[in-house]
Amino acid sequence: MNQLTEKCSSILRWGLPDKFTSVSYSIMKDGEILACDALGHQGGDEQKPATVDCTYNVASVSKIFCTVAVMQLVEQGKIELDAPVCKYLPRFTMLDSRYRDITVRHCLSHTSGLPGTQWKGFSVSDLRGSDYYEEVYAHLAKSHLKAAPGEYAVYCNDGFTLAEMVVAAVTGVPFAEYCRDHITEPIGAHSTRLSPLHNPENPLVREGKRPPELLLIQGGAGFTTSMRDLCRFGQLFLTKNDIISEASKAEMAKKQGRTFLDCDDVSTTYGLGWDTVCYSDPEYDLGDGVLQKGGNSFQFTTQFFVIPKYNAVLAISETHDCKLNLPEVIMRLFAVVMQERGVNIYTRLKPVPAALIEKYAGTYLVPSGILNVHLYGAFGAITRDDTRGGHESLYKLPLLYNGEVFEGENKQSFFFADHDEDIYLMSCNKGLRSPFAQKARPRPPISQAWKNRVGKSYILVDAKPFDLVVSELMTGFILSELPGLEGILMASFSGVSDSGVYGLFEAAFAPLDENVGTGFLTTPCNPSRDLISPIFEVCDGVEYCSVASLRYRDTATLASYSGQAFGEPGAPNGAYRIEGLLEKLPDIPADRRVMVLDKDMICVYDSLTGGEYKPVKKGYILLI
Repeated sequence: MNQLTEKCSSILRWGLPDKFTSVSYSIMKDGEILACDALGHQGGDEQKPATVDCTYNVASVSKIFCTVAVMQLVEQGKIELDAPVCKYLPRFTMLDSRYRDITVRHCLSHTSGLPGTQWKGFSVSDLRGSDYYEEVYAHLAKSHLKAAPGEYAVYCNDGFTLAEMVVAAVTGVPFAEYCRDHITEPIGAHSTRLSPLHNPENPLVREGKRPPELLLIQGGAGFTTSMRDLCRFGQLFLTKNDIISEASKAEMAKKQGRTFLDCDDVSTTYGLGWDTVCYSDPEYDLGDGVLQKGGNSFQFTTQFFVIPKYNAVLAISETHDCKLNLPEVIMRLFAVVMQERGVNIYTRLKPVPAALIEKYAGTYLVPSGILNVHLYGAFGAITRDDTRGGHESLYKLPLLYNGEVFEGENKQSFFFADHDEDIYLMSCNKGLRSPFAQKARPRPPISQAWKNRVGKSYILVDAKPFDLVVSELMTGFILSELPGLEGILMASFSGVSDSGVYGLFEAAFAPLDENVGTGFLTTPCNPSRDLISPIFEVCDGVEYCSVASLRYRDTATLASYSGQAFGEPGAPNGAYRIEGLLEKLPDIPADRRVMVLDKDMICVYDSLTGGEYKPVKKGYILLI
């Protein structure tokens, strides 16, 4: 993997949710792949890592392949763009007699007037026993048009299904075979296939544990491909080649949509196959004639761009659980790639100076967790990354650098402030500026005594019978080192995620001596509240920690639960490990309490708050 790909993939990861299946992208310029990667896994039970050879269902991007197939046959004189579809498909009929006026051009420009999508058999998990064309004929025979052909443009899958059927009828070859033999194989896009001919050498990603998604609709949505091969296909529109003529590409790139609303700026920008033939983004100088096509299936979303000014092709596809804004993401990555090559394509935005990145990017702390500030290109991102592997982006969209501050959502902005040796991330919201987080800086190395505690877990042992807080927060903690910075320790307290306060509360502190630590954040306002000062001590060979007004015990010293009873009034709480299925709870005396924690020390049952107890196989039980 080259350095540019590593950088782009890091940027992509910052915006991904904690759990996702896969996203893949490819950026090509001058016929060379500059950055290409696949993140996540292939889905299913095995969850094999995704690779750049994996394929994604690019759905409606298939319309460009279908259009190229039609244009090839137009060049050969076998199809006329303005001839009625029924000339090639004599079985095609509708209840509305105007169907006879639908031309091939209407089908490719979304101006056919057809009602929409034939859903029966659209997406299947197995191709056996299907006859999609028969379903289409039967469906349309019982349908009316929504408008006269050519009257106005409305996105329509069925138009491309008819175009696909025209290709098959004219050539006498199944559409999947025609596209393989005349488009994808000649350009070396061996992963790019329709469902009936999927290449087994290129695994098809599936979202989570859902079954593989196969689309019987082919001309409108059926192609699966790797992003690298999709870029190969896009390169056809930037160079002279034997697959499609310059005249055909020019015809596809004309505005062919129609509208009856003078204030409609979008419907007219449909080309033949393309969603828009004049794509623009106010944040970037992309030049004229940018071609764009998107695709959306039941599991995938895809974006595909051809940018003549820079002789570039961009492709990105995700499973829906990635929840990315794909046009925004791929344009941001492209801008970073171009900046690395010495070309600034930003319009309003400014590249973040290298000195600013060096000084201010990095790990920041708030009392309840770890934030990371990422600066790149003309953007910033703030992620929350916990010591247990959790990751989330605090803001859906990136922060935009205007040369002075980083602009965020809802008119919120961010900047940095220096005070003595410390750096603070500042927020400005509705004109009010306030501290947001404090940058972490290295401290003296921790001693061996502290290193011995790293990785250990400690469980609450002095809860009170009527204390509601301990049911929600801080039922136990794990001690760890702050990743990437020396001398800082994190107490990761377990909590119920929807508690409304903290959930997972991760508090930073630094050692004062072998057994005592203290919080060190000095941020004014809210971001240095609730600091902790843990004190560790050993009593009768067992290590305890007093912190945040509570007392905890090393879980490694707990006995297994085997029906032990409550102690006498005034006796210490009982705390035990659950190491087999605990089906029944003990009888609870008056003014006593049972809490059951899972293996992560999160409360899953509390007799104080009630509810149904569901047997736990591994965890902890507290007799209070």
